[in-house]
Amino acid sequence: MILKRIYMYLFGVIDIVVEGFFIERFINICKAENVILWSSKVERGTVLKARISKADFKAVRRAAKKTSCHVSLVRKSGLPFTLKKYKKRKVFAIALFVIAIFCFVITRFIWNIEITGNEAISKEEILSDLGKYGIQEGKLKSNLDLDEIKNEIRLNRDDLAWVGIDIQGTNVIVTVVEAIKEPEIVDESTPTNILSDKNGIVSKMIVRSGTARVNIGDSVSVGDLLVEGVMEGKYTGIREVVSDADIFVTSTYEKERKEAFIQQNEERTGKVEKNVEIYLHNFKINFKKGVPKFQNCDTIKTYKKIKLFSNYYIPLEIVNMAYFELEKSFKTYTEEELKQKIAEDLQQEFCEETGISDFTKVQQNITSVADEEGLTLHVIYTVEEKIGTKE
Repeated sequence: MILKRIYMYLFGVIDIVVEGFFIERFINICKAENVILWSSKVERGTVLKARISKADFKAVRRAAKKTSCHVSLVRKSGLPFTLKKYKKRKVFAIALFVIAIFCFVITRFIWNIEITGNEAISKEEILSDLGKYGIQEGKLKSNLDLDEIKNEIRLNRDDLAWVGIDIQGTNVIVTVVEAIKEPEIVDESTPTNILSDKNGIVSKMIVRSGTARVNIGDSVSVGDLLVEGVMEGKYTGIREVVSDADIFVTSTYEKERKEAFIQQNEERTGKVEKNVEIYLHNFKINFKKGVPKFQNCDTIKTYKKIKLFSNYYIPLEIVNMAYFELEKSFKTYTEEELKQKIAEDLQQEFCEETGISDFTKVQQNITSVADEEGLTLHVIYTVEEKIGTKE
């Protein structure tokens, strides 16, 4: 049955209706001419419905002429008729063929890499490691040994506990599990000292083990000995111990900034100019040449990779660009407004530099000096911090 259908499709079939008073004679002539009548059915004795091959159509017409029967074509199907249908559309047929070949070829390559599970490790680091083993956009999929690549990456990185690599279509899905840093294990049998890891003035001390070598109010610098790992007893004499203490210092940080009372700002006018760029792998197509007509503008780009199906990406990326016109304006601050603005900016810088998130525990002493050029703000931040590192 399957072979019959394949034959009929490859060589073409025609559904016919034969009408006449000599249907039986028509059938006999067809048999004599070795014409096969598939799915033949006689109705009312004068109508024959059948299916014949394309090659037998001329023989059927001769048989119909001999028997004074009328032959009607109901439907033509199969490869020969399909090719004939598109014979006059050569450009369309060639384009369709080229597209089919293009789609087949590009599915052999990697065109997108997704990375999930990374927090402390940047995406660029992982992409760099993958690239060393051939996992890059534009590389063949068939040459990759995923198990070996996973093992190599895992062995070369102590910050990864597990790596999973899966290829779906033209998309590579990389899942990583970052290793949890093991806490430092202190050997309780090894005597230790406590050294300062910050500068400041000692404000509070609680020594549970060891001998304090500084007092409250002393100024300490990085590397100074705070608690020595020795203790002296009346009956035991001097013995070495593991130091254990909570030591706090008051640290000060200074910041200064000067700004003018009249400052220039940039604001969007509401006018926008758009452009589209298409990247075919590393080849760029720019639909609009030149630069934006705005003298000063803010550029926003959005990237979109094209895919045929859920995981079948193609080497085509569309970049939509929006240019928002910016207009320069001037703002005049009062002394109090400018003081508040500078203080807020310096506070944000201080928190970013020191890593302090709770600013309510920080004391600040602000002094300001105004002149014709602007306002100078000097801020001293005072914060109590816990210090000490064991050695």
